[in-house]
Amino acid sequence: MVGTGSTGLSCKKCTKFSTLKSNKGVHEELQRQGSYLWVQSPLICDCGNTTRFRKYGKTRSGSDRWQCRDCKKTMSLGKPTRSQKKPHKNSLVFDLLVNKSPINRMMEIAELGVAALYGKIDFIYEQCRLFAAEREMKLRNMSFERLYLCTDRQDYMVNWGDRRARKTVQLTAIATADLKSGYLFAMSPNFDKSMLPGDLEDAAKKAGDADKPIPMRDFARVWTQDDYAGSVLRTATGSNKARDDLDAPEGLTDEQQLPTTGVQVHADYLMHGHYWLLRYLLPNVGKYRFFIDGDSGLLGACMGAFSGEIASRKADIVVAYISKTLNTIQRQNKNAEARAWFRDERKKYPDLSDKEAKTAIMAAQIAAIRAASPTPNTALQQTTITHPFPDAAEPEKRVRYVTDYGDYDDAHTANLLMKATLWPVDTVFNRIRRRIAFCERPIRSVRRANGLWDIYAPYDPAMIEKVLTIYRVWHNFVWVSPKTKKTAAEGLGLAAGKIRTQDILYFDIRDSLK
Repeated sequence: MVGTGSTGLSCKKCTKFSTLKSNKGVHEELQRQGSYLWVQSPLICDCGNTTRFRKYGKTRSGSDRWQCRDCKKTMSLGKPTRSQKKPHKNSLVFDLLVNKSPINRMMEIAELGVAALYGKIDFIYEQCRLFAAEREMKLRNMSFERLYLCTDRQDYMVNWGDRRARKTVQLTAIATADLKSGYLFAMSPNFDKSMLPGDLEDAAKKAGDADKPIPMRDFARVWTQDDYAGSVLRTATGSNKARDDLDAPEGLTDEQQLPTTGVQVHADYLMHGHYWLLRYLLPNVGKYRFFIDGDSGLLGACMGAFSGEIASRKADIVVAYISKTLNTIQRQNKNAEARAWFRDERKKYPDLSDKEAKTAIMAAQIAAIRAASPTPNTALQQTTITHPFPDAAEPEKRVRYVTDYGDYDDAHTANLLMKATLWPVDTVFNRIRRRIAFCERPIRSVRRANGLWDIYAPYDPAMIEKVLTIYRVWHNFVWVSPKTKKTAAEGLGLAAGKIRTQDILYFDIRDSLK
């Protein structure tokens, strides 16, 4: 039930409290993140046909001519590169983008001016969107017996564009990677370029959002100046209280600002849109297994989108807490301690293999927790278990089995929890830092002790989405894993082998209509 002025729901049975979200805002965020999937073909006939065409020769200039199968009218459209003077340099720019080349070096190596280079980046971005749409819409018709999906988030910084107001913009992107293939799903930062800040403020004022409960506002999904002022005040006064409808504080400081060329999306709506997009892309999965980071908000978003699957026991969620502050030496020491502990525990199971012994050790730990709990069938829902077999990449790992209903035996549960990892998505994030100059970690300014500035960071927030989209397509279809000798798309079943960058750059959506 919801009381007057309340922005949450309280269960009368268990008294748990859930924050409310704007359904309109969640739907808008799904539409924004999935917009690349619904790009319309440039072939539109006067009779209304948009899909039924066939090739009908070529024009004198060499462009394909198309004939409408309904009214037999013909038309022609140029190739995607028809307006480019140096299309042969597209592939070079693509390679430079995913190999840590900053803008000045790309201009120097490719011998391009500023406008020409940014034009090519825009072209590569659009081609990657079209290529990904054509391939990923096939996911809706593919069936998977079981998918292990790992989700985490990463922050990116955008430099200030005005020297008089040296305030940076911090964006967040959420990504989900398949544990087996490494395929990277749905990666988009919380930035909406379709709306201008001034237009947002005017529309919010006209809608009377200031007088409405927050989840009922027309623009609950995006940051307004009132949201910004409240967040800065909470941070300055040391208050951790978030906006009433948010799952976690989004603490901005006075040295940060909102974008000036678009609007910023609240992180929790970004999360909800992300999981609803996953549900749209992957409707035919026998068992979903979600391994998610412990950041507040991810769990609620996952449960909101897949509540039906959780209730029918088609989906399970395990929250993984990973220590991210340890240096390399500390990680190695923690790993050595875990190995020594396992050697001692291993002696209790001399007749079992190492894998079987690990399952037995974890199952014994689970059985002890259930035996000590007044509600054994749901004992693991609120219990954080120290993972007994962490590695150097994920030291001091702890897990919480959120969807524990006691319907799996201890060995089954142990095997599930031992698989819990964020490594597939975190290793992608690390590779993004190393391969995309725009996404490198910022350096701390010497002259301004509290200011951050990065020589490689972009000045336009839209650039973050562009390079992340380009990287995601390159990672999924072009990059070959040294371990599996396959691309991620090949491992998932979306490709028969490595895709050449030329096939992405010169992909024509009309070819799918042949």
